[in-house]
Amino acid sequence: MSRSQRREATNRPAAPARSEHAVMWRGKRFTLPSASEFPLAAIEAEEEGKVLLSLRLILGEEQYTTWRGLATTAADAEHFSQTIMRELGRGNP
Repeated sequence: MSRSQRREATNRPAAPARSEHAVMWRGKRFTLPSASEFPLAAIEAEEEGKVLLSLRLILGEEQYTTWRGLATTAADAEHFSQTIMRELGRGNP
């Protein structure tokens, strides 16, 4: 029996979606909003291929500065993005 089937059978409501997520990367904790709470400007930046600007808008200036102090290569940015996507899940809106 799946979780949703069990929930329906016991008449329990679904767990509320988390509004904030946290990832650890290179010993630092980064918090980010759920994908549905990303700023529209970040989504637009991503669509325009401005990946770092999108990341800056999602993380905020303070966390972005911390991240930039740890990330020095394109491979670092890719690894951090993969870490975020694992936390948010592929099917996130």
